[in-house]
Amino acid sequence: MSGFTLVEMAIVILIFGMLCAFSIPAYQRINGSYQLKGATENLAAQLRMARSKAMSTGMDQPMHFTPSYLNSDYHIHYASGFIPAKWSFPRGITYYSIGLTPTMKSDGSCDQSGLVILQDMKGNKDTVSVLTSGLVLVK
Repeated sequence: MSGFTLVEMAIVILIFGMLCAFSIPAYQRINGSYQLKGATENLAAQLRMARSKAMSTGMDQPMHFTPSYLNSDYHIHYASGFIPAKWSFPRGITYYSIGLTPTMKSDGSCDQSGLVILQDMKGNKDTVSVLTSGLVLVK
């Protein structure tokens, strides 16, 4: 007769189960750190885009950081009340600290400098820094 015995099959299933038991938590940890880094990079990119748009249109671009406001975590908000764009963080990513409400000016500068710090559910933090020159950095 050819084929596998019940003991051989049980050992293969046991090894596969142990492999899954160790790899799934590791994958979840890696995924969480990538979500924090991605959210930080997206926030910085939107600030850079607001600066570029202010310079190209000659119209100031005010950015507001407001958790869960209008189903978003940050948005551009004109003085007229019009909100042309809004964005949300991935699940589990929140603000740790908001140190500014910047307006990107038409000359490429920003009206204030400060930090926006994001954190994930494990307490890992990532920082976006905005300078009055308009430069946006990720730390």
